[in-house]
Amino acid sequence: MPRPRLWQRLDEAADGSVTLVVAPAGAGKTLGVAGWLRSTASARADGAVWVRADETWTPERLGAVLDARVPVVTPDRSPSLVVVDDAGRLPAATLRHIDERLNSSPESMRIVLLSRWALPLTRLVPELLGNFTFLRGDLLRLSPAESASLIAEHARTDDPEVLAAVARHADGWCAAAVLAARGLRGAPDPAAAARLLAADTEPIANRVAGEVFSTLTPRQRHLLLCVAGEDAVSVPTAAHLSHDPHAGEILAELEDTGLLVRRADDPADHCPADTPTAGAEGFRVHPLLVEVVRQRLAAGGVDAARARATVSRAVGLDVARGHLTGAFARLVRVGAPAEAADVLAQDGVRMVLNRCGPDEVAAFVRAEPEVVGDRPDIWFAIALGCWLRDDVEGTRHWADRILDARRRWSNAWLPGGLDGLDATVACVRLWRVALGLEPAYAAVGHAKRVLVASQTRPAVREANAEVLPVLATELGVAQNWLGELTDAEASLTLAVSLSHGQGLAPLGTCALSHLALTQYMRGRESACIELADEVLVAARAPGAAKVRFVEARANLARLLARLLDVPTPTELTVDPFPGVRYHSGDLCTRFWFRLWDARQEVLAGNVAEAQRLLSGPGECLRLTDDQLPEHLRVALLVERAFVAALASDRDTLKSLHDTLGRLGAVGESALVRGLRADRDGDRRAAAAAFETASADATYSQPPTRALALACEAQLLDALGDPVRSHERLIEAVSVTEARRNAVPFFGWARQGTPIETLLRRLAKRPTTRWLHDLATTAEGRPDVTTIYASMTATPSELDEVSRALAPPALSPREREVLNELARGATYADIAAALFVSENTVKTHVSSLYTKLAASRRSEALKIARSFHLL
Repeated sequence: MPRPRLWQRLDEAADGSVTLVVAPAGAGKTLGVAGWLRSTASARADGAVWVRADETWTPERLGAVLDARVPVVTPDRSPSLVVVDDAGRLPAATLRHIDERLNSSPESMRIVLLSRWALPLTRLVPELLGNFTFLRGDLLRLSPAESASLIAEHARTDDPEVLAAVARHADGWCAAAVLAARGLRGAPDPAAAARLLAADTEPIANRVAGEVFSTLTPRQRHLLLCVAGEDAVSVPTAAHLSHDPHAGEILAELEDTGLLVRRADDPADHCPADTPTAGAEGFRVHPLLVEVVRQRLAAGGVDAARARATVSRAVGLDVARGHLTGAFARLVRVGAPAEAADVLAQDGVRMVLNRCGPDEVAAFVRAEPEVVGDRPDIWFAIALGCWLRDDVEGTRHWADRILDARRRWSNAWLPGGLDGLDATVACVRLWRVALGLEPAYAAVGHAKRVLVASQTRPAVREANAEVLPVLATELGVAQNWLGELTDAEASLTLAVSLSHGQGLAPLGTCALSHLALTQYMRGRESACIELADEVLVAARAPGAAKVRFVEARANLARLLARLLDVPTPTELTVDPFPGVRYHSGDLCTRFWFRLWDARQEVLAGNVAEAQRLLSGPGECLRLTDDQLPEHLRVALLVERAFVAALASDRDTLKSLHDTLGRLGAVGESALVRGLRADRDGDRRAAAAAFETASADATYSQPPTRALALACEAQLLDALGDPVRSHERLIEAVSVTEARRNAVPFFGWARQGTPIETLLRRLAKRPTTRWLHDLATTAEGRPDVTTIYASMTATPSELDEVSRALAPPALSPREREVLNELARGATYADIAAALFVSENTVKTHVSSLYTKLAASRRSEALKIARSFHLL
């Protein structure tokens, strides 16, 4: 049916970049736009591509379609049109991609988005520029003439009373008009039925759809009751679920009704053969009819009971064959909670992990509390679902219920008297450790015993088989936190093996991401990068299921390792961690994110902010210094020491040296003592301290030995001992080569020879690739202490500047003059560099002194550093 108002607006919007059509289900968006594409005379619609949105349309996938339709964009030739149906189902990242293109390069796309609700796109400026058009649902409201034509076609009558009653009741809603008209067509007296329709107050959507459902044959109703919950159902699936070999014929009959059922690859979708959604097989049931079916199943009755029994039989066959996809959801949809609980008890762990979307289980728990309360054998799967979606309160609730049941049913919990070796209990205890509800070492010891018994005793292995991969993963995570890194590596490697053996690829990828962090903490940066890359490839594969936070954790491990390499990787210039970055109970990952944030602040020149991040626990009190395991506490203290060295913070260095000594970290304590002596100008004491540090380093992360060797080499050369300096530098290069850790060669000794000079000398002889990379990167670059000396406020400078003073607002030219002053330039030098006169420079300097409340250059620079203006 022609829709002239809609088509006219689409013609007017055809030259824009983005057109958003928003209207509720059944308003006729899809058919209206498809009709416009077929009938419009606009050349803009030639070769249009139709995309049916879902969660698989990532930014990369949609971008490829948009870019493929832009061979050459010229002033007289715009991109071809792409239509995205049901755009509300696009992932948030894809919508952000569209919004970015709309704001940065609108000429690169022409896209029409059809959605049931408004999408989070920037509108004001693009609308003013003519790049964005927003079409509301009122454009799709049927006019009186359109309603009369549509109702007459479906009701098969021209009776004015029928036409008026349906049009008044539908109020311009296309689907409601069609369904009401088809319902009246089956009435013996359409006019009398129309009068009843006009007097009825029941919501039109449910009522008219329900009336149409009642007019269907028993076989059609049975089929819809069995399959209406499916997003798209193929003929074989429909036959399987309904146990009707003629399901294909019934679907074809229903397709003829128009809106009730239509093919997923309906020509009305206007999908050219070369689009990704073209050729999709199956049928879709109209959402209004789906709602009616749901109500019929909830109300019960003979038809509902028959459908429930039929679907339960089909799901039982699927589960027996190992086909779990959709089994649980189908049973829930047809109102078979007991059978759904059986599936959850038998394969709940595998289902939750492989689907990696435990919302269906959570909805089942809310809808069927009595069934769930009587089935302790499904509680672990429910708790696992809560844990995966970072529902701390839910995890705690179900963990407590599991442990309480375990105490009450101790001897009957596992068959054969295997009391104390239940993997579910061991796993629950590890979750409680992560949430701070239980001491760590007792729970870890229990988990180790369960894991060993499961590997050596067949009866225990059989009873715990489903949970073992989860237990091994959680044990490895806990051991990472405690610093038992060798055991953590063994546990996580076992978790990967068990996960792959049981077909739990998402859990295996999750264990690998934790293993990448293990390798980083053990000082094996190359292995860390290799594992992290493997995780990212697996997690980003099209259609791959994944556990939440896996990508962020792998990205963190990879970037922590790559940050130390030379040349510095380009991906460090962007934020690779959008949204929530870590699980609430993953304390080890949270700790390394804290250090990552501090390092990013140092790279940006904000040393004071880095000190603040490292000195406080952030939002987690369990990450305070005295709560950290020793290996992470030492790493944090050494990190703070090097940041304090950049800020020339003598008091903090002394405090950190004393704390590390009390912890028994001899080498790390000596390293900090060396930094303090170097800051005080005592070269010999600093060199001696660094020598002690290189001989007694305790931990692999940070690389204490290499840091001490490089600093000692700088100081020995400055003390007139080039031979020993050369030996120490060669040793430092050697111990960092496998790790490709360049941090020791940043130049940390203030009183030593610049590291660039030492590396240049060493590189004149036959060199390795690693030494060549170090020397090339250091060429022409001052030591890190020199770089930050002019831009970092010392503690005394921060104390002298009033905290009440607000940071002054400097003009771009004043900032340029300030930077030149910081590097010691004269007024003449500044005038030449900025192509202005000396008088102009003096004017800018006077303005700077006024804004900074300073009377001389040194004071102005001190205040500027305290406000991070340098």
